[in-house]
Amino acid sequence: MVALAVSGLVAGLALTGQAAAEGDDDYAGGWPTELFGKQSAATTRFDRASDRVVTFRSREVRATDIDSPGDGQFGPGSYFVFEERLFRGGEQVGRDSVRCMLNHRSIMCDGTLVTGGGNIELAGTQFFGDGGFQLAVTGGTGRYRDAAGILTPRGGGPGPGTRLVIRLID
Repeated sequence: MVALAVSGLVAGLALTGQAAAEGDDDYAGGWPTELFGKQSAATTRFDRASDRVVTFRSREVRATDIDSPGDGQFGPGSYFVFEERLFRGGEQVGRDSVRCMLNHRSIMCDGTLVTGGGNIELAGTQFFGDGGFQLAVTGGTGRYRDAAGILTPRGGGPGPGTRLVIRLID
C-alpha cells in the first residue's frame, strides 16, 4: 500500500513540473489530494453554523522536486515545493507557498496563503490510507490574526486548479 502511494506520488510529482511548464489548465496543482481518496466522516463532524468558510481556487505557477538523499529515488526525506496564485471569482486575490516532505508512511506539509487581508499559516501530517487530506490552520496575520481551522484541498470542480476550502473555527 505504501509503495503504491509512493509510486503515485512520484508519478504526480513528475507531472507537477511538466504541467507547470506546459501550462496545463486541467492540472490540479501541487496538493497531494490524489494520494488520500475521499474525505472521511471525521472531516465533516466539526462543521458548525458559526464556522466561517473561505474558498479559493489555486493555480500552480512553479514547482520543484528535491531528492534529499540524492540517490535518484524520491523516497523518505525527499520533498517538493510549489507556489500558486489564488483566485476567487476569476480574479487573483493572493498566492501561496507550500512544502511537502515524504516520510515512510506519511506526508508532512506546511505553507502560507498570502491574501490582501492577511496571511493564513498551515501545517499537518497525513498518513497514507487514512482517507482525505487536510491541514490545520495554525494562525495568521491581519484579518486571520487569530485563525484556527482546517484547510481541505479538493481537485476537480469547475475551472482549472485545486479548490482550497478553509473552515475557520470560532
